[in-house]
Amino acid sequence: MIAAAVPLVILGNALVVLLIPWFAHFQYALPGFPDDPFGLTGGDRSALAATGIRSIWPIGPGKELLVDSRLPDGSVAFGPVEIRHMDDVRGLVQACFMLWLVALAAGGAAAFRLNRTGRVEALGRGLRIGAMITIASMALIGLAMLVAFEPVFDGFHEIFFEPGTWSFGDEETLRRLYPDAFWGIASGLLAAIALGQAVLLWLKAK
Repeated sequence: MIAAAVPLVILGNALVVLLIPWFAHFQYALPGFPDDPFGLTGGDRSALAATGIRSIWPIGPGKELLVDSRLPDGSVAFGPVEIRHMDDVRGLVQACFMLWLVALAAGGAAAFRLNRTGRVEALGRGLRIGAMITIASMALIGLAMLVAFEPVFDGFHEIFFEPGTWSFGDEETLRRLYPDAFWGIASGLLAAIALGQAVLLWLKAK
């Protein structure tokens, strides 16, 4: 149970970090990050991107934030299909957080039981196995993303979202706020945070 819970907890922790609105500001500040080809710049772009991230939080107003959002010229920022997709993303995030909480509870209960009964070696073994599963999984996913980012990205969306609900043109707001570079950096940071936790856990559990 501990070995199974560890990867889920680690990935949930990493997801929490990426759902902090500062992540959009951080990305836009990186040298070479692509500008919006349609002229959305500076604070306006950053604010809209942060609003998009807040809209997929598992708790809070959700899609209403997008409905109320406006571009600098006063026009509606997000169309109906974009809002629907972000609402679908929020549903997926909620499921991920529920799984994270279940893993925390189950793993914590198992760890408490093993520690209480004096089976410290078994606890350490479970933690190490979970850490190694995480490291191997992140290595495989990272390699796949490096070799074939677009097929992996598209495949992920095809699994979790209905056809025709997640692909947008370059002129639409979601693509302007979150270009391919955004997702590449996000994937890399997610893997780095997960790997960092897993390596630290493996070293501490030895």
